[in-house]
Amino acid sequence: MSGFHTLPKLQGTIRLGDEVGLLPDRKSGLVKYILLAGKLIVTAACFGYVLRQLNTSDTFRALSTVDFRWVVFGVVAATGQIPLLAVRLQSIVQTLAPRPAHLTFIAVTALTAIYSLFAQVLPTPAGEGIRAWMLTRFGYGWRRGLTSVMIDRGVGVLTLCAFTFVILLLPSALTALAGHRELVILVFGAALIVGGLALALTPRIAALLQQWRYSRWIGSFAIDTRRVLLGPYATRIFGTSCLIHVLTILVVWSVSRAEGLMLSVPDCAILFTVMVGVVLVPISVSGWGLREFAVVSLLGSHGVAPERAFLFSLCFGLVFILSALPGVVVYLLYPLPARSAVTDALKSSL
Repeated sequence: MSGFHTLPKLQGTIRLGDEVGLLPDRKSGLVKYILLAGKLIVTAACFGYVLRQLNTSDTFRALSTVDFRWVVFGVVAATGQIPLLAVRLQSIVQTLAPRPAHLTFIAVTALTAIYSLFAQVLPTPAGEGIRAWMLTRFGYGWRRGLTSVMIDRGVGVLTLCAFTFVILLLPSALTALAGHRELVILVFGAALIVGGLALALTPRIAALLQQWRYSRWIGSFAIDTRRVLLGPYATRIFGTSCLIHVLTILVVWSVSRAEGLMLSVPDCAILFTVMVGVVLVPISVSGWGLREFAVVSLLGSHGVAPERAFLFSLCFGLVFILSALPGVVVYLLYPLPARSAVTDALKSSL
């Protein structure tokens, strides 16, 4: 048995005895289609607004000057994030539950490569659901799998907030953010303080939440999150998160070199916070369109032609698509554990 050729559609609820239980829900399905349609409209509107500012001949002229050697360097840097993401996820899973013998570093790296591939084309919830499902194939229950991937994503966002707060203190013309720099610093600083207080008060808050049936799972999730953030692998988890963001800044720098923009490291760091931050706003398809709008607006206010700014943002997105292509090979060739392991894991989690 090989490959992830039986990836299920992740919808409905999970039932014991199924790899993934599929319960039709017309109402939730309709809501999903409406949300997807809304994201497509936002993406198309952003692209339409940006494209109206471009001159076709100037765009092709800018494209002809791109040094693709720097693009290749950016793809290599982005691909280097896959093993780091694997280390972070493995550390989180190890904190929450004993590691099955077959969840080796190679196995979790393969899992992450597959996730990176599907994350390029699927909405975030579906991508995270696939990642949790693959963890069940390595002997974990669904609860642990979902909790692990949710904490993993939360750690990435938390680290991004910390990076953004520090980056906005750097000397760069781009940090002005159209006069809203102080407000943005205040917002991110307040978010970090609130996060720290919530972590400190988790035992008391979780105890209250676990007293009620419908909030019990929130209390359990809060306790698990605290275990991870203050656990024995916390240094490794936050260290890999920082390295992942540093590699993304390196990608921004390499793309700027490819287009001859010669941005400074602080400038690249500011662009990193903007381009990654808009992807977290769930109103467009994987940030496409919204990211181009933000980059053209930000760089345009500092004298960069909209054609070059647009290509810069497109190239950044394409770099990460190319870096996810090794996942195709893994998807086709990597063997999954036997189906019986999934059933055992589900039973043990109940």
